[in-house]
Amino acid sequence: MSALTIPDDVERLLPAAAGRCELLGVRSHDRAGRPCVWEVVDEGGRRLFAKRHKNALMHERETAAYRLLAPALGEGRTPSLLAADASSLLVVTSALPGTPVVSTALSAAEEQEVYRQAGHLLAVIHAQPTVDAPVGEYLLWDQERERALARARDACLSDEEVAVLAEAARAEPPRTALAYCHGDFGPRNWLVRRDGDGDGDGDGLTLGVIDFERSHVEAPARRDLMRVTLHLTPRRADLRAAFTTEYGRDLTPQERAACRAWAAIDCPAALRWALDHHRDEEVLGYARTVLDLLRDPNPVV
Repeated sequence: MSALTIPDDVERLLPAAAGRCELLGVRSHDRAGRPCVWEVVDEGGRRLFAKRHKNALMHERETAAYRLLAPALGEGRTPSLLAADASSLLVVTSALPGTPVVSTALSAAEEQEVYRQAGHLLAVIHAQPTVDAPVGEYLLWDQERERALARARDACLSDEEVAVLAEAARAEPPRTALAYCHGDFGPRNWLVRRDGDGDGDGDGLTLGVIDFERSHVEAPARRDLMRVTLHLTPRRADLRAAFTTEYGRDLTPQERAACRAWAAIDCPAALRWALDHHRDEEVLGYARTVLDLLRDPNPVV
């Protein structure tokens, strides 16, 4: 493997995980355009990923999740952590079979099965002990609100759109119980594989989840439940029902109110991220959906 195509510290870590490897390609870049995820294959044909985290907190979160969350989710539901180095912020993991749900054509029945399994996986994550788990950032609500509105202005939202966000974030959301959360739970981090004949009825379909670098303890309504309800299922009652059936319950009125308030905080951050990442259309679409819902006097959530 050439040091011209992969950093020396990645080359040094890979043998501890898999022996001799061949580089297949760079699969992701950071905001500055530097490679941060490399796909490789070992001599036995096994695909692996080497990933460099943006900071020590993300490295801590992801390695903790492989230790504390992955075993509970079960075999074939997450990658396996094969090696880690905190000094270089690197991890090496197995490749989870499947394709991202966000880019996979699914029948209506398969979509419902995906959301049933997503509900199950998230219920398992939220049920795990929070002892030793990383804890999320906590700011006073006024600070959260002001930061979000500043981001909205930086993203060049109109005065009307900023006003919509300001009104939705006017009151602090109800406090709800904390749980171990994924932090970025959605179709870009769900991998689906078909183990059956692929006839479109959802049988033989298995869902897995990747990317735990934002996993930490917080209120599920802050991100995990908010994104499922306001981004993914606001106008798909069938998917909402599939999700909540396997999640084990519907949201409480307090969680629904909290989701709406946190959506107003999350939307400008999502817009800023999308603009910094070549106008990512999925994330821009999420932000537009949230703005439309927050304008609605009779919201779904």
